Amino acid sequence: MSSACLRAFTARPCSQRVSYRRPVFAQAEGATKTAAPVAVKLKDAGYNTRQGTSRQVHKQNEDRYQLEVAEAAVAEGMPEVYAAVFDGHGGAGTADWLTANLLKYVEKYWQGANAPEKAITEAFIQADKQILAPKGGFMGMVGERGIGGSKCGSTAAVALIYKHQGKSQLLVANSGDARVLLVRGGQAIQLTEDHVPDNEVERNRIERYNPNKKMPLVRYVGGTWRVGGLLALSRAFGDAYLKGSDQFEGVSFYASDSYASGFGVIAEPHTSVTDLTEEDGWIIVSSDGLLANEERGGGGGLSNEDVVAICSKLASKPCNDIAAELNKQAVAAGSTDDVTTLVLKLK
Repeated sequence: MSSACLRAFTARPCSQRVSYRRPVFAQAEGATKTAAPVAVKLKDAGYNTRQGTSRQVHKQNEDRYQLEVAEAAVAEGMPEVYAAVFDGHGGAGTADWLTANLLKYVEKYWQGANAPEKAITEAFIQADKQILAPKGGFMGMVGERGIGGSKCGSTAAVALIYKHQGKSQLLVANSGDARVLLVRGGQAIQLTEDHVPDNEVERNRIERYNPNKKMPLVRYVGGTWRVGGLLALSRAFGDAYLKGSDQFEGVSFYASDSYASGFGVIAEPHTSVTDLTEEDGWIIVSSDGLLANEERGGGGGLSNEDVVAICSKLASKPCNDIAAELNKQAVAAGSTDDVTTLVLKLK
């Protein structure tokens, strides 16, 4: 997909945490019992972020977010909305890079509505390779790898809306524990998977290729499972110190059978495609700070059901206000992590 195809959709490179174009307002269809797929347009969109309060956390808000809405009609199969949250750790360098560059990779591999999951998966993998690539020159070869340093990384959650055969579809991809919720018929549908070592499936994936079973790659430290005894995530961009050299020296881990001295942390996303229906009211994209994760050190927070209740209660308010209230309530419920929320209203 050439950049010209998405000229109205492409983000401008900038150092800001958000790039936002106001959507074309249109009234969505009312809910019906048949819940048939429909073509939708955003009625409103908003965002809010606030820095965490944990003593163990950094001195700055390391969350970043991006919201792009096409200013004019786009061709069938071309993205109309791109909403993303990047939750950085070990500094904001990786999250900043993703804000400026991930959409370019999505554009590069996008082939229309026929293979959206394949395109965004390749975009995630290739973007991570670039993040991990050594800098030029001798010092670059022997120096620390990774944008922002070897211990800098970021999770990502992306929601992308496009039309297929005249109906709207929602493509979701995530790496890490940032989350996307779809509110359908007043109920929360979580479209992402939490990629954390607490997840037994993820633990087993990591340990499957461990060459030394007497030295587990995932260990229980500080009340939670951690990769290498350090990182409470099993998938993320960056984090070069936990990734094998195969992942950034020209040999792809994704086609290999071993971690080549790495710890099994990958950026390959979970993906899904959902037909949007008349019963769909909201799409919420957030960092994990919005949600309860005391076991991973983020403190309390909201449940998926809490998010739905707050959106429903404040349905007449602008989405910026709803996002701010969601973050406020998460902090009140005990969240100590950075909190970032994008709210997309469909009807």
